[in-house]
Amino acid sequence: MTVCVYKSFNEIPSEVRERLSYPAQPNFFLSLDWFSLLFETSLLESLTPRIYVLLNNQGKAIGGLFCGVDPKARLRRLVSLTNFYTLEFSPSVVEKSGQRLEIITELVRYIAAERPRWHQIGFNLMKREMVEVQRVSDDLKNSGFSPHPFFQYENWYFESGGSTFEDYFSGRSSQLRNTVSRKQKKLEKAHRVSIKIISSESDQLQEVVRDFIAVYNRSWKRPEPFPDFIPTLAAVCAKLRILRLGVLYVDGKPAAGQFWINTPDKAIIYKLAYDEEYRDLGVGSVLSKELFRVSLDEDRVAEIDYGVGSEPYKKEWMSSVRRVEGVQAFNRKTLVGFLMLTMQLVRPPLAAALRPAFSLLQALLKPSQVSVSSEATR
Repeated sequence: MTVCVYKSFNEIPSEVRERLSYPAQPNFFLSLDWFSLLFETSLLESLTPRIYVLLNNQGKAIGGLFCGVDPKARLRRLVSLTNFYTLEFSPSVVEKSGQRLEIITELVRYIAAERPRWHQIGFNLMKREMVEVQRVSDDLKNSGFSPHPFFQYENWYFESGGSTFEDYFSGRSSQLRNTVSRKQKKLEKAHRVSIKIISSESDQLQEVVRDFIAVYNRSWKRPEPFPDFIPTLAAVCAKLRILRLGVLYVDGKPAAGQFWINTPDKAIIYKLAYDEEYRDLGVGSVLSKELFRVSLDEDRVAEIDYGVGSEPYKKEWMSSVRRVEGVQAFNRKTLVGFLMLTMQLVRPPLAAALRPAFSLLQALLKPSQVSVSSEATR
């Protein structure tokens, strides 16, 4: 097998791009489409991509790991290509055969064998229950690293099991059902209400995206720090026909917006907001109800995923929860990595005593220069 290392998305050959893109990679958030748009819209100034691609003996891409390096950092630290827009991360495996775990092992072993050695590896937003995630930690440990997982978020979800929307909604609490139904009747009686849902490329896409952003900016949430992210994500998802962008209008004005990403297996509630002016009208719940109906009755998804976070309203709409963790792995084979591991393990007073020595060592290091060739064969 061969591992290719790319330091730019533009370097990736078209045949590799096709194998790692959606739908060949059915998990959109592990696809090249996602990592490319995330980097171009929000990570361009902070990280240099470092993309590992595993090719089989026939030269076809069968797995990838999308990472990054801070070019200004003095430490040799490899990190996941993630930020606050990310919902999950793990190796991107194309093949659905029994090779899944072997592919991960090949990628991790290659990274561990690179020279100069990595002092630290940090991966964020990994779903603990995935066997692939556990394999990453095991392989890092077997390759000379000391992995330390840490809790980051809860992930609430609902497994449909073929449920219709009526089945699903009848299984929610009576308080939720009654509240949503009462507010919907009151809203529709007092106002002219309409809902637009965009699922693919159309003449209305830009208008609905603009209305969604307007709602978001008038909500309780902070405006997006990277204004190109949402329009780009909407355009990519629309082209792939996995977009479910819904906006609810009250008397012709956008009052609530929700950004869902629906693949054949899963519906992901990615972002939502409502205009504070319409808070008491329940516009967010009314829009949620419609998008749940679309996902269950029309898209027939197997799971609805409410993203990361422990907000109380998520528990009302969902039925199960899982942990999302990060992992920091320290290289026991390097002096810097061993010292960082020691500071991780010892009590705070001793860690404080070691910090000056670590700072001195860090100051002596040159800024990290990643110079591994773009392709290497194991």
